[in-house]
Amino acid sequence: MPWAVDPTPEGSLRQATQSEEAWQAGTQYHFALIDRESGAVLGVAGFNAEDHAAPELHYWIRSDHAGNGLTTEAARALIGWARRALGVRRFWLWAGRDNAASRRVAEKVGFTHVGPLDWRPEGGLGTFDAERYELRL
Repeated sequence: MPWAVDPTPEGSLRQATQSEEAWQAGTQYHFALIDRESGAVLGVAGFNAEDHAAPELHYWIRSDHAGNGLTTEAARALIGWARRALGVRRFWLWAGRDNAASRRVAEKVGFTHVGPLDWRPEGGLGTFDAERYELRL
């Protein structure tokens, strides 16, 4: 993910400040995924909503908690929140072509695979090929 480029306390503070400003502007909504029992931060999920008619859902979870359905649960909750709070009826997301787990989450919550993304996203390890998904409610 782009925010993984500078995983320092200072970088995290910059990202949090930018996220708060984007929330106030209505262009991005980021949520922390918190373990119910321990209170540990397990990941992040949210929407990039520059296109208010079809915001982009994104999610990330720590690899030691992957495969337990937590990302799927968070994605479903966020879609429900966006429907209620923002009136959204259409969403899209992209997932790395080689990221089978992320693509599986998209399909579990009802997204349809549309095809390859026509640009290469940049993550902490550089650019990569990705696939586009869409959900219409």
